[in-house]
Amino acid sequence: MERPGLVIFDCDGVLVDTEPVVQRVLADWLTRHGWPMTPEESARTIKGSHIAEIQQQAEARLGRELPGFIEGYRRSMFEAFGAGIPEIPGAGAVLERLVSAGVPYCVASNGPHVKMEVSLRSSGLLDLVGGMDGGRIFSADDVGEPKPSPRLFLHAAERMGHDPASCVVIDDSVQGVLAALAAGMRIIGYEDLTPADRLLDAGAERVLERLDELPRWLGLGAARAGPSPR
Repeated sequence: MERPGLVIFDCDGVLVDTEPVVQRVLADWLTRHGWPMTPEESARTIKGSHIAEIQQQAEARLGRELPGFIEGYRRSMFEAFGAGIPEIPGAGAVLERLVSAGVPYCVASNGPHVKMEVSLRSSGLLDLVGGMDGGRIFSADDVGEPKPSPRLFLHAAERMGHDPASCVVIDDSVQGVLAALAAGMRIIGYEDLTPADRLLDAGAERVLERLDELPRWLGLGAARAGPSPR
């Protein structure tokens, strides 16, 4: 692959290992509101969706409004995060390799800024992405349209000063793959809870089983040794 001008990382399931916690909390929250759901079903059917879209789906399915749904879900999620959130194995080493190679990167997620702050800080990655005031963390809330809309990725590229065609997105969801393609960006999938074949079918040009494989695919050589892969 040609050396990218900018690497755009999704957050949950790509840099921080929040997805098992998120899917467990989300499944429990939906079940409590009358839509029986297991974490496995949540990961398979609604992973990567914005929480407002999930609320709309739940209300349509149940035929009633769910006031306080988002606030209650986020409160439960942050309580669960209190136990600590690890990085995806190798994430810190990959970011350090990009720094040493002079390749800029940023984070763009459907999640809100407060969620990214909690998870990135807990995992020890917040300083590596410049902190919350470093101008390298972008949320779908910034543009009013979550993935699979391309607006978030286009916004991130514009703010970082790069042409979309020079950007490579790393995402673990079908929504992220579709958003990257719609933005005219290259997309590498990361196989977290979404099977590789679904990411490839959506249009990812390749799917990584280990995040520390990324620098090699970007033509930067290997990242330094990091935590053992799962």
